[in-house]
Amino acid sequence: MLLLSYLYQKECERGFSRILGPEDTAQITTATKRGASNFMLCGIKNGMGYITNINIPDMTFSFNAGISTVDLTLSDIKIADVQVPSVEFDLNNPIQSQMSLLNCSLIIKFQWKIQQQSYPYIPDQGSGRFNVVNGELKAIVNSTTNIDDCPGHMILNFIRAEVDYESLLIILDGGDSWLFQSIINLLLSELEDIVVGSLSNILLKAFIGLINDVFEDGHRLNEYPEHNQVLKDERYTSGIYTSSEGFVSLRFSGYVYHRNNLQDEYITSNKLSNFTYNKFNSDMQVVIHEAAVNNAFYIFHKYENVYSGQNFQVLETPYITIGNVAGIFHIKVQANNSVANLKLLAQLVHVDDKQTNRCQVFFKFDKYEVFSEDQTLNLDKLEQEVVEHLNKVIKFSSYQLNYSPNVDMNNYVHLYDAAEHVIRLVGPEQYVCPW
Repeated sequence: MLLLSYLYQKECERGFSRILGPEDTAQITTATKRGASNFMLCGIKNGMGYITNINIPDMTFSFNAGISTVDLTLSDIKIADVQVPSVEFDLNNPIQSQMSLLNCSLIIKFQWKIQQQSYPYIPDQGSGRFNVVNGELKAIVNSTTNIDDCPGHMILNFIRAEVDYESLLIILDGGDSWLFQSIINLLLSELEDIVVGSLSNILLKAFIGLINDVFEDGHRLNEYPEHNQVLKDERYTSGIYTSSEGFVSLRFSGYVYHRNNLQDEYITSNKLSNFTYNKFNSDMQVVIHEAAVNNAFYIFHKYENVYSGQNFQVLETPYITIGNVAGIFHIKVQANNSVANLKLLAQLVHVDDKQTNRCQVFFKFDKYEVFSEDQTLNLDKLEQEVVEHLNKVIKFSSYQLNYSPNVDMNNYVHLYDAAEHVIRLVGPEQYVCPW
């Protein structure tokens, strides 16, 4: 068994230093214990290429073989196969949680070489492999955001981690010399010590790195593809939140900024009301606050002016209010030197793009209500023109979710929550890995 205390922190993305806190949370992803376990298992399986491609340095050590000192060198060490059939989360502690990788199997291949250090200086070499059966990795983890050096990025602190296994089989092929034949049992004993020590340490850090990548994947500042001056902020506002009710939540900023003025923030603390993290019987769900959606409207109106049409200009930042079965979109326009106020019915749509791991959350607009003091203004024509223009541009100037490739948002349904002023994207009752 190997015990290790380990702090993992990704390299920081520079250029935006605003300190984020829990009060900045406008977007949340929540998972049940089962959902979190299966999501992590999916991420680990998807990232096995990372594990099998890690660089393991050569290992050389000397030992007394009785007849003389012998140097043993292991080179070309490769992880040939890893199987992780089960991951479990223990969410009973609100400060820290335990994650376990269970019933793992592992094959490590290598080349070996021995060299006698005294006369007759006999060398020998061959190939070998380690077969680990029913291995376990258990880690107690807590987390926080890096306020000092990299605001919005998570630090995973592995307070205690341990590697154990039921059985270890060591196979050495080659070795035709009498020296090898006489010390093979001693070689096997020395090699087992290496596995328990150095290789276990390397594997543990590799898995921790992979686990951190699963948590960090997609969560940073992202450009809008069609508007590269607009940034979606999906940095963490706190560490991993664990509830005694049996679910875990990741809290994000969810703000939208413009690169030309990163200090211009639409969302203020009074606009973000409290809301329930886990409201439905689903393994995973995403919650987006009404203010976050309106933040996107604010940025795209003020800096990109995408909502104005050929025959009308938008005068003020449009905004949406979330109802129980739809949203109401409020927009004030000027046409033919006259002002009109429109309320449009807004039905939520989300489109998942697996190639970019990006989900566009937007609305399909329809006529609802229009008012103007100018009786000569053709309100029906104006309303129709506004609706058609908004439906054309909204997909590329909407609310953007950058998510893990281990989630298929096509399986999610969207729900309106007027009481808490949020939109909920709710996954299937049981999480399914898309790979």
